[in-house]
Amino acid sequence: MGKAIPTVEGWHSQHMVFSMDFSAWNCFDAEEKAEARGELKAFLAELESMHQAKEGSYAFYDVNGYKGDLLLWILAPSLEDLAKWERKFRRLTIASVLVQTYSYTSVTEVSAYVKAKLDTPEVDAKLYPTVPKDKYICFYNMTKKREGNDNWYMLPPEERGRMMREHGITGRPYLEVLSEYTTGGVGLDDWEWGVTIFSNDDIQFKKIVYDMRFEEASARYGIFSDFYVGTLIDEARFDEVFA
Repeated sequence: MGKAIPTVEGWHSQHMVFSMDFSAWNCFDAEEKAEARGELKAFLAELESMHQAKEGSYAFYDVNGYKGDLLLWILAPSLEDLAKWERKFRRLTIASVLVQTYSYTSVTEVSAYVKAKLDTPEVDAKLYPTVPKDKYICFYNMTKKREGNDNWYMLPPEERGRMMREHGITGRPYLEVLSEYTTGGVGLDDWEWGVTIFSNDDIQFKKIVYDMRFEEASARYGIFSDFYVGTLIDEARFDEVFA
């Protein structure tokens, strides 16, 4: 019989992916585009103030591929705070040319699989992260399998713990070249976890995910969603993305 493992939770989390209707955007004249860009910059400045005050954090990235054009990740103390930020974003002029293609609601989480002690500064950094402004992002969801003999939740906690420790050992060498944040969505959204990775070298996403696929916890019990990758929208890239 399986048994739940203790977890600690921190900030609430909202990942949002949007596609941009470029035909509609191109109907804006130069003055309207400038006004829309100004509104968006003011909104991002508010998020940056929250980030600097350590009252939450955020990420804003230009997404590759057909699954979307923009990824906005907001971390805040409560669901109410997330809803407030989402409403602010949806009221922007530029939101009129955006179509949301995906969202994921969750909460930052650290489990006793990962850390024996859940009240350390290292754990706090995962629960209340200062999201880095690395050049690239990779986001995906995962769920543990519950099928026949491959039912993660029926395994003894010792067996699950062994596999998760092996999983962590595989990922440890990558900590020098990337940052990874896990959020839990059980009871909050359709997928059990979200994994958000940042790096200045996008090839590291491929390498760590490939290496992890050989771990039993992933190879036998992992179910994965679509992957979203993109590039940081910094000041230099902003005008190109919203030209």
